[in-house]
Amino acid sequence: GKTCKQNVTRGFFKTWVIAYVVKYLIGVLPSVLTGKVLKDPGILKKGGGSDSVSFAFFLSSFLSTYKAVLCTMRFYRPTHKGDRLNAFVAGSVAGTTLFLDNNKGRRTAITLYLFTRSLQFGSSYAMKKWAERRDAKRTIDHQAQREAVDLSGRKQELVTKNGWDDILAKVMSASGATVVMSLTASVILYSCVLEPTAMPVSYWKFIMTQSGLPQKFGPMYVPLLDIFRSQFHLLRELPRGVENINIPAGVSSRDFVAENISPNIATLFPSHVHHDFQLCALLHPLTPCTGHALDVITGEFGRAAKMYGTLNFIVTLVFQHKRLLNNPKEVAYRYVQSTLRSCLFLTVYVLGAFSTPCVLRRILRKESLFIYLFNGILSGLSVLIEAPGRQMELALYCLPRALETVWNMMLKRGMVRNIRNGDVMLFSASMGVLMTLYQNDPSVINKHYLTVLTRVFGRN
Repeated sequence: GKTCKQNVTRGFFKTWVIAYVVKYLIGVLPSVLTGKVLKDPGILKKGGGSDSVSFAFFLSSFLSTYKAVLCTMRFYRPTHKGDRLNAFVAGSVAGTTLFLDNNKGRRTAITLYLFTRSLQFGSSYAMKKWAERRDAKRTIDHQAQREAVDLSGRKQELVTKNGWDDILAKVMSASGATVVMSLTASVILYSCVLEPTAMPVSYWKFIMTQSGLPQKFGPMYVPLLDIFRSQFHLLRELPRGVENINIPAGVSSRDFVAENISPNIATLFPSHVHHDFQLCALLHPLTPCTGHALDVITGEFGRAAKMYGTLNFIVTLVFQHKRLLNNPKEVAYRYVQSTLRSCLFLTVYVLGAFSTPCVLRRILRKESLFIYLFNGILSGLSVLIEAPGRQMELALYCLPRALETVWNMMLKRGMVRNIRNGDVMLFSASMGVLMTLYQNDPSVINKHYLTVLTRVFGRN
């Protein structure tokens, strides 16, 4: 085997080269595939610039620092039972290398992603230990019953019933992904409509694309949403009553908006359409609520098919190319099934986001923040459509965005304040937890991520 010094040195240079090449390809491939590189060959040079160098240096420094600190800790603590403290210290110290990456947005994204993974695998570890304690308790109870039966001299079947903690653990395991998805959807959909500046810009644009608003209204969708927000805050202060939030019967939405809200926005409305409520009109100007629901179903399914079809196709080619050659029919069937299932999930998600406010508005007869929080909770339930193995992955994909959004909303309200290099500290703590679990309890880590961690860090 290699010495620690050889392992660290080899890991640094190998990781730097791989990270640089991958970052470069990610940067230039879209331009190559779309033909932009023919118009601007400078893209090829720019892709290998300082940002790629900085990112590669961060990753290589992180990996080599982890290996070096772990070796050092083991050298000075050779007889210590277990490797938990060694791995935690090594992961935490290595995490401080995040400051080498100069891209602030990427640092935040990496930190939040790994923080959520540390929460996931840490929770799995806690659930595992809880299950072990429950099993031990059941064993003791079973033994006590056996001894009692033996002393009584009677023949009796021994039955150990599940306790409340067993039932709770089962419910938590079964509903965890749904709860996380609903809570994150509630935050994201609320912020998307009422506090968009709190969301990461790229993610807000992605949500908007899935809503179909940019495709329908072009650049006018931004002022449309601005008017929606201002009208919401105005109507929210009015007393409960349909007459305060509706559009009078017999009046077209276009005429009402032109006279009472914004003549400029009114140009987006067809002349013959009537909406029952003002904010329904501003959220979907082209059709009333029932027609818009059908429009969402057909439009979003098409957008989702384009996105998931491409994504699943790439994943299939990269990770299942051997199986594709050996059993093409099975792989094709799973590809179609997975794509359709994901399309249905996203369609129902968007449908819930748009339709729930329309329904609640009729019930509450008032504009309320509750409407724009509850619609996310209902939309999040759509994750149940997805395959069980993908439900938590989807929830954890949304969780970092929701956490960043909540933090920004709290900053806006003066409830918290940013800490200098706080992302580095959070990243260090997260890596300490992840490396502790990786070195000592790998069974609690998702097998796909365990494979990635093993390829990156090796067997230490």
